[in-house]
Amino acid sequence: MTSWLSDKAAIVGIGHAPFGRRGEHAERGRLSIVLEAVLKACTDAGVNPSDIDGFTSFATEGVDPSTLAASLGVKSVKYTALSWGGGGGGMVGAYLSAAMAVATGQATCVAVTRSLIQDQQRLGAGFTAEEIARIEKGGPPGYGLQSPGHGFALATRRHMHLYGTTEAAFEEVVTASRLMAMNNPEARFRSPMTSEEYRDSPMLADPLRRVDFCMESDFGVCALVMSTERARDLQQMPAVIKGAAMGSGYRWGGGFFPGTHLSFQEYPGMAIAAQMPEEAFASGGHATVAADVYRAAGMGPSDVDVALIYDHFTPMVLMALEDFGFCPRGDSGGYALDGNLRLGNGPVAVNTHGGNLSEAYTHGMTHVFEAVRQLRGTSPNQVPTETALVVGAAAPTPTGAILLGR
Repeated sequence: MTSWLSDKAAIVGIGHAPFGRRGEHAERGRLSIVLEAVLKACTDAGVNPSDIDGFTSFATEGVDPSTLAASLGVKSVKYTALSWGGGGGGMVGAYLSAAMAVATGQATCVAVTRSLIQDQQRLGAGFTAEEIARIEKGGPPGYGLQSPGHGFALATRRHMHLYGTTEAAFEEVVTASRLMAMNNPEARFRSPMTSEEYRDSPMLADPLRRVDFCMESDFGVCALVMSTERARDLQQMPAVIKGAAMGSGYRWGGGFFPGTHLSFQEYPGMAIAAQMPEEAFASGGHATVAADVYRAAGMGPSDVDVALIYDHFTPMVLMALEDFGFCPRGDSGGYALDGNLRLGNGPVAVNTHGGNLSEAYTHGMTHVFEAVRQLRGTSPNQVPTETALVVGAAAPTPTGAILLGR
């Protein structure tokens, strides 16, 4: 049974400023790169920026709607919303809010925006400025779980213990990502990765090596959401929202690690390391979201042609494959090693743009962009696509997923 929202809203335009390495866009500032992204999305869709009447975003977005509206000449703002969640956990919530706004007539054209300049807001490092200064002078790094990578490493080790998953499977995630990125002119890492390169990569949070972590990027991105009825009259084929879901299962995240100064609200990736029930600990935490999004769209795993899975850490791609039913629980390591992540080999194409690991780290927004390109037939790694799944970050409430179709 599909939800009332199915087929009511669509993504009609996408745009982004040039992706930068960490700190590369510091002189431009976040407002500049977001505005560039919005203007490009408007050009892509064939709409006037002044016609935007809603704004949504997620996590810690610092470019507010009033500033955007004034800069773009927006005539009237009808709707705004910010979805909670660390990194890309709340991303789908921003699209779900936008879709509900246009489906109910609250707004007619909603811009989903996100930006980050990494030297201004460093993610993934749970240290105070004083601790960073001490570490740079050769002092001890402190104690406790100090970054999201540490928390996800615990879940990874548990998956290895329970199911025999090996580091070779994590290497295959990176390898497949690099192969996809080779054909993507906007990807940062466009050369194949050798086994020697993987093994030589420093171990940052055992068993996760540096190449198992996503890169750090400066970015400004935007997608426009309108009603499907209006979208059909625009210049691009719309990517119709078939279903969307956000949330999490029982006791997914929250709390505070004794012995550290950090809360999960500040560095929510660490929440994967505490309080989860046994059946959810060695997972991406997407089980309830997967059931909800499939139900909302009236679909199942066999209906998905392309899966764009948030790849902040390589093992979470494997665990999401299990959560969304592309392979049985515990089998994702073997699924990857059988070559199913490489283009043309598996039943579902995975991260055909290179993802957070190889293209750019945009908190999942470019995963949505790649879903749109696949549906339009313009992806650098095009596959026959009727339905594309986008999976948000494995993170505390909310995470999410969205199914897009023609």
